[in-house]
Amino acid sequence: MFVIDSVNQAAGTEKQLLATIRGLDPRRFEITLACIEDGEPLRQLVPHALPLVFPFHRVFSLRGWTQIRRLRREINRLQIDIVHAFMIRAAILGVMAARGSVCKTVLTSRRNVGHWYTPLYVRVFRFLNRRTTRIVANSESAKRAAMEIESAPESKIDVLYNGVDSSWFSVAPNLSVLDRMGIARESRVVGIVANYRPVKDLEMFLAAAALIAAHEPRAVFLLVGQGPLRAQLGEAAQRLGIASKVFFTDGNESVPGCLPLMEVACLSSRNESFSNAILEYMAAGLPVVATDVGGNREAIVEGVTGFLTPPKDSAAFAKAVISLLDNRSLRDQMGQSARERCRERFSMEACVHRLEKYYESLLDGGAA
Repeated sequence: MFVIDSVNQAAGTEKQLLATIRGLDPRRFEITLACIEDGEPLRQLVPHALPLVFPFHRVFSLRGWTQIRRLRREINRLQIDIVHAFMIRAAILGVMAARGSVCKTVLTSRRNVGHWYTPLYVRVFRFLNRRTTRIVANSESAKRAAMEIESAPESKIDVLYNGVDSSWFSVAPNLSVLDRMGIARESRVVGIVANYRPVKDLEMFLAAAALIAAHEPRAVFLLVGQGPLRAQLGEAAQRLGIASKVFFTDGNESVPGCLPLMEVACLSSRNESFSNAILEYMAAGLPVVATDVGGNREAIVEGVTGFLTPPKDSAAFAKAVISLLDNRSLRDQMGQSARERCRERFSMEACVHRLEKYYESLLDGGAA
């Protein structure tokens, strides 16, 4: 049984979980997906998984405790062997429901480096950690954060990397996307896939964009995402004098449709556990320029599949992008190396296979 707040958003954790559910071998695993919020994506998982809904707003409320008891009854009724929870509300729901049930293997996930944790969250995670079998981190960086912030023992944390379905990103460029967005077809697209949130530091990306545009007049900058900082980022582009070169999809274009249009793919985050965007860039055969934070170094091989630069350093970021724009053979070489590394280490097939072996090892009394 997977437990998560919702699968209604097309964010990283949700997309990973949905792909995992569809990829797990139905001859070996009977899958239930328990969500706090209902929605069409949940119902569309039939016949891959049994969908269940346990709605509440606050865990520590009468309704919250009622849903915990309801979930415990379902765990017992379905004879669940493993409960694997994602996100903090769902983790509380799943861990507490599994206590006193037939399920003896309870997992929680760490898919960030704790940059947003409040003291209350830290106390909750420490409470849950004493009641879980294992913690599954999606990078060594996330593992270190759990050890340092939550005082989780190293021996209790396993690292299983995300995967990406390369077939989604093996598509030819669709120039109509450029036409819809008003981007000239002769432009050189430098892109970034990131929701418009503070942790992605898109203002630094725009500051680097101004430096890049001064060097390469044909460069344009495509921000693939949406989020609360949209207006602020538009104002920043105006201040930097590059508003005519900056384009926002605002969630209206697909990532697989945008990536083939890019020459260089970027990530400017201040914090990152293990970026799905970087895996998607690699699957599309793009060289990557990213800040050297979190698990980015675990995906990118410096100087082979891309470049890593210090966070908040727009000049270093721009220099790395310019070096790729100025050298087509380097772009092609890095892009090919990125695609091969993604296929070998981070394919969805490999990710699901590792997870299947991991679950079976837990039932056999071991760990990854």
